[in-house]
Amino acid sequence: MCSPRRAHFPGEAGRKRLRFIQSVEFQVPLRYLFLMFYSIVPACVHKKAGLCTHIGPDREGDMKKNSLLFSFVSVCLLSGGLAAFLISCAPTAEVANHPEVKIENLGPSINTEYNEFSPAITADGKAIFFTRRIPPAEGENQGDNIWFSRKAASGWSQSKNLGEPVSVPSKDAGTPSVAPDGRTVYFSAEPPEGKMHIYVAEFYGTSWTNPTDLGPVVNAPGYWTGQPSIGSDGRTLYFASERPDGYGDLDIWKTVRNPDGSWSDPQNLGPAVNTSGQETTPFIAADGRTLYFSSNEHPGLGGFDMFVTRWDNDHWTDPVNMGTPLNSEGDDRFYALPASGKEIYFASDREGGFGGLDIYRAYPNPYPPGGVTTIAGIVTDSKNGKPLRADITIEDLESDQVIAKFGSNEVTGEYIVVLPAGKNYGVTAEAPDYLFYSDNFNVSMEALYKEVRKDIALDPLIPPVTVRLNVFFDFDKSTLKKESTPELDRAVRYMKQYPTMVVEVQGHTDNKGTAEYNQRLSEARAKSVHDYLVSHGIDASRVVAKGYGLTRPKATNGTEEGRAQNRRVEFVVIKK
Repeated sequence: MCSPRRAHFPGEAGRKRLRFIQSVEFQVPLRYLFLMFYSIVPACVHKKAGLCTHIGPDREGDMKKNSLLFSFVSVCLLSGGLAAFLISCAPTAEVANHPEVKIENLGPSINTEYNEFSPAITADGKAIFFTRRIPPAEGENQGDNIWFSRKAASGWSQSKNLGEPVSVPSKDAGTPSVAPDGRTVYFSAEPPEGKMHIYVAEFYGTSWTNPTDLGPVVNAPGYWTGQPSIGSDGRTLYFASERPDGYGDLDIWKTVRNPDGSWSDPQNLGPAVNTSGQETTPFIAADGRTLYFSSNEHPGLGGFDMFVTRWDNDHWTDPVNMGTPLNSEGDDRFYALPASGKEIYFASDREGGFGGLDIYRAYPNPYPPGGVTTIAGIVTDSKNGKPLRADITIEDLESDQVIAKFGSNEVTGEYIVVLPAGKNYGVTAEAPDYLFYSDNFNVSMEALYKEVRKDIALDPLIPPVTVRLNVFFDFDKSTLKKESTPELDRAVRYMKQYPTMVVEVQGHTDNKGTAEYNQRLSEARAKSVHDYLVSHGIDASRVVAKGYGLTRPKATNGTEEGRAQNRRVEFVVIKK
């Protein structure tokens, strides 16, 4: 096998030799020799070797496994390697069989006679990035390059090279990982000197930026580092590395990007995941808690198998072999999932492909991740409908922490964000000289996958202009809840950005209760917001608080949804 320190995947030469060893031409004469020797080997050796291997009810799988074992024993005997044979007789893994899983080759638009591997699927499942290896003597785009394709109703489009400055013909670049916004790609590439490093590039307008090396904190000097997987928060990065203080040849590590753009010291995922062998090709699912990876040391079927582990109560659970037909006797690696988690894209050198490693799709996923909600849409100017580049921030309202920051596309205005289950989120869009937009999404822990279409029209900052504040109160109370802090801090920053701005904070209610009661409640809530702004450095002369009670409904009071829209606090800019 070609060392992953010098390549993105195992070498084809080793696989060809293995297939020859399994061939009828090689096996038939050697099996007679094996059978003669088999009768004199102690019974304990037969049992340890697992010559009657059980991988579940799939008898065809048993036969394939035994065929491989007979071949291996025969080679050991011919080479005088009886000792090696005995050492290799480790117990065979019993793995689950999933007959409901269907596997399909992605076809000639993606796969060729060359090696295609390391798929990276966008959160919405509409585009795929992957690595293609073309031998240096056979084309302009030789070596490992990144390619992409888009999904249409008729299938995948003809794949295209991502092109410079990311995919350079004379330089290996591969194993891409795409952030949820589809505009940021992390990948492995060879630096001018040294071993494989991880880089990042972003898509602005119609082109990619020059790749940036993640630096020595992630790319430990002198050590192979690659196969990145960026989390749905756009900040947490998993990768494989031979850096020191690991458990084996290659381990899986994690780092987090700090608010200032630097990366935290990488943390090893520990002995539950990493072994004395090689753990590679990590993929962190959109829920941020389910990790898929490959290993040649955890019990499997042969070569590299894929495993799944989950972050639960501050530790990684014992990895589970993904079973058949996802794993085979060959190498099965490089899992990738869209945000839904319902299907799996992976690379395999199993029989029946176009050549070498091919990319496959498997569905349904027998080990799906936790639920997430994806929010996608277009950011536009509310007056002329022109697409806008806006900064989109996702915050955990309970912890007052920024979960992720993304941007909408400069040309199309498109954006997509992924919200893992179990949190109450604030989502904000901001652009220069526009009033910010704010909304709230409470995703329960039990939530399944959900898609929300949310087009955002930003109002130009031309008074009077109004935005609903994402603030919260207990029932029948005017005291601000903790979850209101991120929004109020944003309003403070906004007013400091425009030092002459004057605003009116308006309180509104639904029609439950008397008019007098609702008037008092709306005034008290508006006053609470006023007091917060003033206490955080905004001059009192710039903030007016006023309650309107039930007199200005935004929707019908005949439904709970309508009443929820009417219970609100608004931020009205009356002077810029």
